[in-house]
Amino acid sequence: MTRQQATATGMVRPFDTTSRCGVSFLRAAPPEEGTVTLSPTLGVAAISVWPGIRTPEGLRIGTSSAEMLRIYPAYEAAEDAEATNARGYTKVPGNGNALYRIQTSNGKVTALTLQLRRQDCYE
Repeated sequence: MTRQQATATGMVRPFDTTSRCGVSFLRAAPPEEGTVTLSPTLGVAAISVWPGIRTPEGLRIGTSSAEMLRIYPAYEAAEDAEATNARGYTKVPGNGNALYRIQTSNGKVTALTLQLRRQDCYE
């Protein structure tokens, strides 16, 4: 989705484009949550969720690492790390162009982002 398309939905606040990749927030999100990252070449590249939001499969911030692995057995940690303290990725069922970026700490999911599989704004 382009910047114009995202803005036209009425769901995002104005984008801050002072850096290479623009950043906005979803209007329905609590303050400073629900980050939307805008790639200058790809459009909307990532959307971060906040506590209470679930994936269609039931994953949410606060889910145990064990339950996360049950829901997404193909999860792969980005570093040589255990799934209980890691940043990793799994495919979004039904969307070959997207990944869930899942951060865990102390055996719980602490951050969840829907992002393009190939994006150019972070990491």
